[in-house]
Amino acid sequence: MKKRKYIALDAALVVLTALLTIGALTFFSPCGIHDDGTYGTCHWAGAAAAGIGAVMLVLAVIHLIAGSQTAKKFVAVSMIPSALLSALIPGTLIPLCMMAGMRCNAVMRPSVTIISIVIIIIALLDAVLRHRLEKSGDKR
Repeated sequence: MKKRKYIALDAALVVLTALLTIGALTFFSPCGIHDDGTYGTCHWAGAAAAGIGAVMLVLAVIHLIAGSQTAKKFVAVSMIPSALLSALIPGTLIPLCMMAGMRCNAVMRPSVTIISIVIIIIALLDAVLRHRLEKSGDKR
């Protein structure tokens, strides 16, 4: 496998984790502050998704700059449970609004879930490819 393809996986992880972090805080953020000045649980689900996204963004940057294939492989593997946790936050671990048409259910939950699943797939693919590369003895 050419080095370009590995760089594409590195870049994809950085872009997707940045999208998850920034998106959970901005363009697919959950419902805002209530009229009485309080936040709903969906606000905290968005904050948790953004926090996990920030941790994964740091891991993705470490993955990008790591020198050895072994380090990259283990960073990719460590991103998998983090992304799974991120996918489970909205609506499973932290409840969202009762109405299906609310922003948290209609926008945030599917966005966080889809991006998290794509991160899991890319991280798993990256780990498998790097493991094969490592086994073959190629030091690309």
